[in-house]
Amino acid sequence: MPTLEELTTPLTREEIEASIYASIEARGVETTSWKEGAIVRTIITGAAVVLAAYSKLAARIAESGFLELSESDWLSLTSRFVYGVERNQGTFATGDVVFSNTGGLVFSFGVGDVVVINPTAGTGGKSYRNTAPFSLGAFESNVVVPVQALELGAESTAPAGAINTLETALTGVTVTNPSALVGEDPETDPQLRARCLAKLGTLSPNGPRAAYRFQALSARTTGGIGAGVTRVTTIADGTGHVAVYVATGSGGVTGVVGDPSTPLGAVDVAIRELVLPVGVSTTIASATPLVIAVTYEVWVRSTIGLTASEVAAQVETALAPFVGQLPIGGLRKFTGAGSVYAELLEAAIGETIGAEHLVDLQLSVPAADVPVAPTEAPVLGVVTATVHLVAS
Repeated sequence: MPTLEELTTPLTREEIEASIYASIEARGVETTSWKEGAIVRTIITGAAVVLAAYSKLAARIAESGFLELSESDWLSLTSRFVYGVERNQGTFATGDVVFSNTGGLVFSFGVGDVVVINPTAGTGGKSYRNTAPFSLGAFESNVVVPVQALELGAESTAPAGAINTLETALTGVTVTNPSALVGEDPETDPQLRARCLAKLGTLSPNGPRAAYRFQALSARTTGGIGAGVTRVTTIADGTGHVAVYVATGSGGVTGVVGDPSTPLGAVDVAIRELVLPVGVSTTIASATPLVIAVTYEVWVRSTIGLTASEVAAQVETALAPFVGQLPIGGLRKFTGAGSVYAELLEAAIGETIGAEHLVDLQLSVPAADVPVAPTEAPVLGVVTATVHLVAS
């Protein structure tokens, strides 16, 4: 009886060729007398190439029957047709920026008229466009405007304060982002597998936590746009009421309960219609963003091949999604209140720089573990870095 490994391991061209030759020789034909380049050898090689491709296809089909073995597009098909789960295709970094007008000019803009830049993201910076109309009066300050990245994925993530440049020429106008904007890459294979397993919780009539989590993560607005939820927590009061708090990588979830065209409204409808058991009530709410500023000093070997500012930018870009994936309510070493642990932030900074380049690291803010309320979602605030490059 073949093993699962044999079933999912494709034959190589060489293995198929050897099998064909062995089969021919078993019938009394002397194949060793055939010269290299002979027509019969060429035919066998061509047949082996085609059969190897079919063998690989057969192996992938066999793997697709198992959640843990299927990968990439095959996993997407398995999740769709076996679990009824569609792979998330990623999100555009969204959030708010703040404009201030230091001059006497008056501006008025429609949706998409203004483009701002995070010059430190990716290669050559990343751009963001306003998603709502706004006006800017003479000498008016602190005008909050929602923006969205032009490019999909995590590379458009912007730590707090990183968006500081205007691509659209506006004389006397400055811009900044008070909190991080986090974009998500398309769902990885491990993430998709975990969500498929969470889907199993929706099959229970008792409304387990996995069911609430799955529907919140998968909710889509009436316009077909994903709600962007990446973090979910449920709090039951023991008397038949469940409070569900949701968050994105950037913080809270926008929208209004009762309006399924908005992200929060879409989550509310999904949970009420597809999860909530009879006799149980629920409240759906956005988690409160807990902005965590980081200040650190680091000594790095010059062999890293980056300037001090490039090291700082690399760390800041890595910290935003790291903090943005921490659970609502924080992490818990033991029972009780959750926290964002300072040692975890240190580890994230050190891992980004790399052990082979890191000489020393001192984290001064936060000076201790940051307590997180059960309804708070950690997000990265302003990062202040002092980077020293030292000779190896």
